[in-house]
Amino acid sequence: MLTSVKLVDGDREMILLPRQDQGVHFQELDAPFPAVRASTEDRTDDDGEDDTTSLHGARSCSIELLVTQQARTIEDELTRFLHPRSRPYLVVADDEWAQARRLRLRVAQWSAPLTVELPRSARRIQAQWQAPDGVWEAADLVTETISADMPGTAGRIYPRTYPYAYPATLAAGASVIVNVGGTPSHYTARLYGPCIGPRLTNETTGETIAFTAGLTLAAGEYVEISTRDRTAYLNGHSALSRLNVIDFDVTSWWRIEPGEQQVRYAPAVVFAGAAAVIDYRPAWL
Repeated sequence: MLTSVKLVDGDREMILLPRQDQGVHFQELDAPFPAVRASTEDRTDDDGEDDTTSLHGARSCSIELLVTQQARTIEDELTRFLHPRSRPYLVVADDEWAQARRLRLRVAQWSAPLTVELPRSARRIQAQWQAPDGVWEAADLVTETISADMPGTAGRIYPRTYPYAYPATLAAGASVIVNVGGTPSHYTARLYGPCIGPRLTNETTGETIAFTAGLTLAAGEYVEISTRDRTAYLNGHSALSRLNVIDFDVTSWWRIEPGEQQVRYAPAVVFAGAAAVIDYRPAWL
């Protein structure tokens, strides 16, 4: 059961539920499944077709309100979130969800018809949006910090036993990340130095984002990557792109899969204090 619904655009917010004391009665929220981006091809020598569909598109979203007090005021308040260039969020809490979720919106349609069945002061207001990302995501950000792998000291073990052995390099940078969502999540990551050739790897899927030795980060410096935007900015400044030093031969813009996975920060050359800070939001269809 819905317990809270609101529109948020930067520091502006409009509460839609609960708001009965101001004559705003929330009637309906509909956000059907996102469009499936079908990728199919007829088989030339067999029945059926080859289907490699793996992506979805946007989804639609609509709300309906019954406003019984100051309807024109509520209309004006709502239209502040309906400019085509605006990308507000619809933030929803439900007593069966562990946390609030949100949809990023772009307006599609709006109406507030006058009807003879209602009192002259009342309006049925409907607003429709497209949700370009197609997924619900957690309203609260999740942050994970992963210390970089630090080489251990290799050498002989004393007192010596036979056959004697040399200890392996210490790998301390793998961390378990648990994505409680139901669909892969994009993320931003700040890869901090001091290091040369930072590399962030999902050990569970075998995918990595790697920079060449052409990228050296001093203590306190970082390169910020975004898997959704596919950007890499030194110290987060958009004028300082470092896409030119990504090793595209091994890099894939991997996402955080649902469930448990091991993620490792293992630069080519690393010094004490290097770490990766990952920000993401669990997501659901």
